[in-house]
Amino acid sequence: MIRTQVFTNIKRIGMYWLYLIIFIIAVMIPDIFREDYFGIPHEQIEELAIFILGLLGFLFFILKEHQLVVQEKEKKREQRRLQQTARDLIESYSYIGEINRKMDLLMQIGMGLSERTNLTEKRENEIYQSITESASFLLKAECASLFFFDTRTNKAIKHVCRNEKCGSLGQDADLFLMGDNIFIKQSGNHIVFRSHETIDDVKSYLVIKAFDEFQGRDNNNQEIIKYLASQALILYSYIAKNPISRIS
Repeated sequence: MIRTQVFTNIKRIGMYWLYLIIFIIAVMIPDIFREDYFGIPHEQIEELAIFILGLLGFLFFILKEHQLVVQEKEKKREQRRLQQTARDLIESYSYIGEINRKMDLLMQIGMGLSERTNLTEKRENEIYQSITESASFLLKAECASLFFFDTRTNKAIKHVCRNEKCGSLGQDADLFLMGDNIFIKQSGNHIVFRSHETIDDVKSYLVIKAFDEFQGRDNNNQEIIKYLASQALILYSYIAKNPISRIS
């Protein structure tokens, strides 16, 4: 970049010297041509010489204008490249920030599940709430609800939701109808994630409402939310087998 600027400055100075030389020669034309040559009067020779010098000056001017146009286009290209680089950096930092946030969410939930000896009913609800809030955050959704279904009766035996906007979820039984090998289902503005595991005839579902389509198609987000659904089921199963730990 610096070398290009230096070269441009040298060319600009050279053009100025050419203009000066043409001007000096034009001024000295009457002193240079004082006699007739080849039968041509010296006055006409002077006129022709001045015309040629003027034409050269005009050509140099056109060349300079062309160079300025090229430089302006190059400058704009450089500005666009810099702007694109800045946008790429912002997107990269944003992506890294989102990844770090996702890792923090998983670590917080994992640490909560690892402290089973200290689990209380309050702590259980806090973990469930963290799971639903994490699912909402990942898909930039309006809200998320957690359901536990008894596969024998095909009915919800527990529903966790801390957002009034998701209060009506679960009334539509078709929302939870999924094939054996299907763990993600989209229905209207809802997307449903089912746990891979079934523990003591219980499955868990995360239902997310009004989500971002792009985030919903992201494979990493999908795997994380399926993991969250499975972790919620593990916690529910543990609490069901250890009711004494529900005492706060």
